Amino acid sequence: MRDAVPNAIRSPVLAACCLIALARVASGEEKRPAPATSGPAVVSRMPDHGLREAASRAVRLIDRTSAGFLTTRTCFTCHTQTLSAMVLSDARKVGIEIDEANFKRQSERAFEDSVFGGVRVDTVGYALWALDIGRHAPNEKTDQLVAYLLDYQKELGVWKTTVDRPPAEASSFTTNYVAVRGLNRYGSAKRREAIATRAAAVARWLETADAVTTEDRVFRLRLAHELTWPPEKLECFVQELLGEQDAEGGWSQQRGMNPDAYATGSVLVALREAGGLSCQHPAWRRGLGYLLRTQKPDGSWHVVSRAAPLQEYFESGFPHGKDQFISAFATGWATEALLMFLAENGTGAARDVAPHSGHRPARARRS
Repeated sequence: MRDAVPNAIRSPVLAACCLIALARVASGEEKRPAPATSGPAVVSRMPDHGLREAASRAVRLIDRTSAGFLTTRTCFTCHTQTLSAMVLSDARKVGIEIDEANFKRQSERAFEDSVFGGVRVDTVGYALWALDIGRHAPNEKTDQLVAYLLDYQKELGVWKTTVDRPPAEASSFTTNYVAVRGLNRYGSAKRREAIATRAAAVARWLETADAVTTEDRVFRLRLAHELTWPPEKLECFVQELLGEQDAEGGWSQQRGMNPDAYATGSVLVALREAGGLSCQHPAWRRGLGYLLRTQKPDGSWHVVSRAAPLQEYFESGFPHGKDQFISAFATGWATEALLMFLAENGTGAARDVAPHSGHRPARARRS
């Protein structure tokens, strides 16, 4: 399924965008250079056990609050189940203890009836992502989810986001990535042609689609990687993301906003997984330094919500009150970045755990 779209995709518009992005990075336009004391200095001064403790605090919080969420709601949520499953899975690989039963329950929540009730594409895509992290084999239920994705907005070819709840549910790049990713991991042979048709339509759209926000740029890179675009095109998207890093080492959700852990964590993870960027890259280390400086003592990161609430307020158990859900999402991405650094640098006592198929193999790492 993953190779349904040819590698040789050429677009004059995309080529022009790449040249502009590279020129901006080279000239410093729209790039806010980080001072010498930010980011890398924080990481280099912090002993391995200090960074590991920062990751462990976050993992413990995510483990505890995600378990509690399952007792307060019966729905599946991408900010809790998918990111929690991702973090718990990768925490094991660096020897951080987790509640194994809770990890299993987080991915299995994707099989709850609410996911099969005609919900949004983003929810279905994130549900399949969680199942993949949990190493669930394709079955009748996953085939139902695949069928839903293929039938939804079939006449458009691409998937369009149907809500405006920034940053996580306001980008068609995110919607198309989680959809294509789910189809690639769980599509059966009998659906091969239908999957290839939708993937080809997405690839054509991606050639000229304009990325405005950091969420757009993160999931544009992920989507291009999922569609196995050539390295030189991925490199353009990598450089554009690097050009958005601010002087403190972080990324903002969009230009004009302050940096935060949601944008910074999601960028770092995408640069590593889809862009092939080493955690030793200066920009990556500056981003890690930003996360270490802004983590709260309880292990969380606080991000202020911009999305209108869809349901009556309730306490999930995660800190930060009305900002708890975006903060949980942000803490998931930020913690995943810390775990990536530990894994790449061998500072975790990695167990003999097979890597989950949570992402396509990245290109050779660049430092």
